[in-house]
Amino acid sequence: MRVHYLPDVNKSEEHETLQRAVKGYAPEPYYEWRDYQSRAIAKLVANGDEVRLVEVTAAEFVDYCNRIGVRCDMAALTGFLWDKGKRLKVRGQSNAERP
Repeated sequence: MRVHYLPDVNKSEEHETLQRAVKGYAPEPYYEWRDYQSRAIAKLVANGDEVRLVEVTAAEFVDYCNRIGVRCDMAALTGFLWDKGKRLKVRGQSNAERP
C-alpha cells in the first residue's frame, strides 16, 4: 500500500490563485479539477492505496517555497504536501478522505 498526499483546495478562488502561483498546476476550472481529483482518488483507493488530503492555500505554499528557497512548481507542491501531511499525521490531525 502506498500513501498519496493530495491537495485539498476548498474554494474556487484559492484554486485560481494556485493556478497563477504554481508552475504546472492544474489548468482546469475548479469544479472540473475537483471532479477529476475525485475520480483519481477513487482509483487509488480501489487499488489499495491510501489517500490523505492536505489543505493548502496559495499564501501558505508560497511562504513555504520562499522559506526553503525553491521555485513554486509542482515538484515543490508535492514536497509541501508530504511535509505538511506527515506533520499532521504525527500530531493526530490527518485530514480525512473526501466522501
